Amino acid sequence: MKLWKTSNKKSSNTLKTIKETKCTCSGCGNVWFYGKQDKIESSSAKMANLGKSMMCCSGCIPALLIPHRQEIDLKKCPKCGSKAVKKEEVIHNV
Repeated sequence: MKLWKTSNKKSSNTLKTIKETKCTCSGCGNVWFYGKQDKIESSSAKMANLGKSMMCCSGCIPALLIPHRQEIDLKKCPKCGSKAVKKEEVIHNV
């Protein structure tokens, strides 16, 4: 006869890790971070705009009604627009 139950719960002491990219502008010294989700959103916007452009070139009139998605260029500084950016991967333990 078993008087106690064993549980398969994970311990609350495990740390989660978050990977981000730290960017430092060589021109103005601005520092900003972006993560995996930002990369996905940027490439998604670029692909959506490319698809819209291809539909317009083929003569698809309803493609003109599709709104243009604003894409974020992760390779340039959002403050001064310089492309002289130093990148490094940073891992945060949460």
